[in-house]
Amino acid sequence: MIAQVAPTSATVLITGESGTGKELVARLIHEESQRGSGRFVALNCAAVPEQLIESELFGSEKGAFTGAHVAREGLFEAAHRGTLLLDEIGEMPLTVQPKLLRALQEGEVRRVGANVSRKFDARLIAATNRDLKECARAGTFRQDLLYRLEVIHLHVAPLRERMEDLPDLAYHFLKENSACHGKPVTGISDEAMEALLAHSWPGNVRELANVIERGVVFAEEAHLRLEDLPAHLHGSAETAGAPLKLQDGSISVPLGTPLKEVEELLIRKTLEATDGDKNMTAKILGINSRTIYRKLDKRSEREPS
Repeated sequence: MIAQVAPTSATVLITGESGTGKELVARLIHEESQRGSGRFVALNCAAVPEQLIESELFGSEKGAFTGAHVAREGLFEAAHRGTLLLDEIGEMPLTVQPKLLRALQEGEVRRVGANVSRKFDARLIAATNRDLKECARAGTFRQDLLYRLEVIHLHVAPLRERMEDLPDLAYHFLKENSACHGKPVTGISDEAMEALLAHSWPGNVRELANVIERGVVFAEEAHLRLEDLPAHLHGSAETAGAPLKLQDGSISVPLGTPLKEVEELLIRKTLEATDGDKNMTAKILGINSRTIYRKLDKRSEREPS
């Protein structure tokens, strides 16, 4: 989808859990667009005090407020012919949201303290780990701004749901950090990769990047070894190949087992205990019987015929 979206000038909303790599996606869209030679400017809306975010975005004139000794351009102007990423857009104050909406609709901004507006030509990409539809229902985010932002909506799945991407990501961060820290680390041992694949990654891509950087710093050989990784990953490697078990009416699950596998085991074993009665299984597990059909159907689709 990035290949389809990037060449256009459409506004993009990127959603996903914290650390999933939303900024990486935004940068990729920028680099593959016709604006790739322009600036990529990013602002974390949660990191700027409410009283300053308007001047950060739109700029300010000399004397507009205490401390404004010179006129300064805002980020929309700074990103002219490039891309502006507003990260954590869900944290933007309500007082600034209508001004952002107007800027997007009119293609112009008015600096704080100015009487005239200035045209800009910057593509906007917004990112958030919050449910903006729920925020709109709660009255903390404007519905009309949400409509304007999600011309294109890209959802970045958590790393635990796309583990097939982990080896490529791990090697990307390995190359990046090897160059950054001047360490000739070029590979990852099978044992270390097994540990990486067995971990549940609650911190997503950001956590993986930190783990690989730590490994590179402590590496003494050309390949990352298991002992170069944080201690909490060692247990994942030891249990990665262990089977899921049902003992004395309870389930034994190794650390690092993907949640989907735990769910499937629980449903399967409960079905066995109820002689295949899906309605009874649903009651015991406290779920809808349709959920059982859906999950079992998905499993059968994945299994080879």
